[in-house]
Amino acid sequence: MSTQAAIVRVVKARKTVTHAALVSAVVSQLSGRFVPQVSDIKQNIDRLIEKEYMARDAEQMDVYRYLA
Repeated sequence: MSTQAAIVRVVKARKTVTHAALVSAVVSQLSGRFVPQVSDIKQNIDRLIEKEYMARDAEQMDVYRYLA
């Protein structure tokens, strides 16, 4: 849950963000508690896309947009 919260915080603050920038920001936010695996971050991004908190950009697949 903390990984999803960090992802939402980053995307909400930036409105649009690339995959690499999102992963980097999430790792830096959570490094005080634990170091998340990139695969776990990717799974949580997919869950948040399913929940419609965020979406992939139609033109650039490595860019995410905040929806909620």
